[in-house]
Amino acid sequence: MNERLDRLIDTAYDLSEDAEHFETFLAEAKAFLFDDLEAGQVARDGKATDQDDPIVDRHTERVQRLIKRSLASQRGQTGRFHAVLELNARSETVQGNPAAARLMNCNFPTRLEGLPLDVEALRFIRKFKEGGEAPAKSDEVILATVEAPEVRSCMALIQRPEDDRGLTRISISYIDWSEALLRRVGGAFGLSDRETKVLSGYLHQQSQSEIAESLGRSLDTIKTQSKTILRKTGCARMSDVVNLAASIAYLLRDMPEAETAPSAEPPWITPTVDMRRAQMADGRELAWYRVGEGTRPVLFVHGLIQGPFFTQAFQRLLAREDLYLICPSRPGFGFTDPSRTRENYNATVVADSLALLGQLGVKRCPVLIHQGGSSHGFRIATAMGDACRGLVIADGGVPVHHPDSLRYMDKNSRTMAAANRRSPSILKMMTQLGIAAYKLRGVRAFLKELYASDIDTQMLRDPALFPVLAYGAFHASEHGAETWVRDGNAAMQDWEADLTAFTGPQHWLLGTEAPILSYRWIERRLASIDTANVAVLEGAGNTLLHTHTGPILQAVSDLS
Repeated sequence: MNERLDRLIDTAYDLSEDAEHFETFLAEAKAFLFDDLEAGQVARDGKATDQDDPIVDRHTERVQRLIKRSLASQRGQTGRFHAVLELNARSETVQGNPAAARLMNCNFPTRLEGLPLDVEALRFIRKFKEGGEAPAKSDEVILATVEAPEVRSCMALIQRPEDDRGLTRISISYIDWSEALLRRVGGAFGLSDRETKVLSGYLHQQSQSEIAESLGRSLDTIKTQSKTILRKTGCARMSDVVNLAASIAYLLRDMPEAETAPSAEPPWITPTVDMRRAQMADGRELAWYRVGEGTRPVLFVHGLIQGPFFTQAFQRLLAREDLYLICPSRPGFGFTDPSRTRENYNATVVADSLALLGQLGVKRCPVLIHQGGSSHGFRIATAMGDACRGLVIADGGVPVHHPDSLRYMDKNSRTMAAANRRSPSILKMMTQLGIAAYKLRGVRAFLKELYASDIDTQMLRDPALFPVLAYGAFHASEHGAETWVRDGNAAMQDWEADLTAFTGPQHWLLGTEAPILSYRWIERRLASIDTANVAVLEGAGNTLLHTHTGPILQAVSDLS
């Protein structure tokens, strides 16, 4: 046992030198936990404990500090992505530096019309060089869209020729309109969350009709909110608002590295758009999200990694069914305060949900449970009594407290479950160092490691779904590894009594390609529950909440 632990700790220190060693560290963690990983056979030379190991915790904190220094060092060395174009006014030939070649995905020299810029930007540049857009010797800043092949919003500084070469210089800085950046810009203008979403549409070159369609709102609503944006910003035209927002964004944000193409990854920040806060009786603060603009409430119990975040397509289907989701973040997730102790975690989850429904005046509603929220969802539903209209469980799980259940899990879930059973300190080490390492490697690498099925790996390429999955990882990591220990304990405990205590209708939707738990095993476990209706979705993976939204929300609507 000591030899295995020594190897694991040695490998952990390697992470401070190179985050790419995480796979090696993970392999050592699996070797520490299992005699036979494939068979789900845990190591026999150690016993399970629910107590922290101060020696392991001390090494974890040391390694984490070293990784943080490495992250700070890398950030300090980050340059600014600065693309520069030089336009010959006579020939309209354009030269570009290497950064411009990367951003625009083209070879220089090229013609002005060959640049992958939006039509309005090209028109402005052409008039500018002819002297038709600004007084002589003045410079102009415009917001442009680069399509090469990804669509990116950029801010362009256009400078008139200062020598006899007659070259117009155009400096372009890429703007990644991430949720965090939009929130800061919207806050600078004093915009509400909904007004910030409308502004986001304009910043992404959408028309009012396109914004209305993407947000699931009426055109009149978008027009009204647009007028409010103009009033709050003091601008006469929306194009002025866009340019002002771009200028503020330029001052607020760090540019991507000079030696790499711009990253499509969102910053490691839990979103607060549509988030609200509620005070709990124990003095803690509960963060929760309202998703959708329907009139029929649904309590949503989020998973461990996938949080209370949804695509625009999901929200449009909510509107069609006249539903809205009440999504509390469990203790320690997102911006919800942790529970007072590990021991009262489960009771706090239930108390928070009941208190929130009471504060909102919701007397009856169905409960939508997602993945690792299963044990909590059943406890909440039972505590609600007749106020719960029924359950819909999307990619959920059943009790896995028996050691034999490990062999019905995928390898990553099996490893986390075994760590939770063996030692909370080992689970904290894996989680804390994993979070620190992936802040260096990027959330996309984390999600690729997390989602084992081919179908889910493909979903990471979906530009609408990838940020939603990334936000879930940030949401789970906001308070550090202790949250993973407490929520993992809840999933690993014997909650058979909670599963059978709820006697109302329950609709289970399982994916054939969702490997966290075998759908066949779940079906067998549910066979004895008369009120459990099981639907197996062919080809659905662990992202089925977002890829198979229709049947899920139809089941919810039927209970409302």
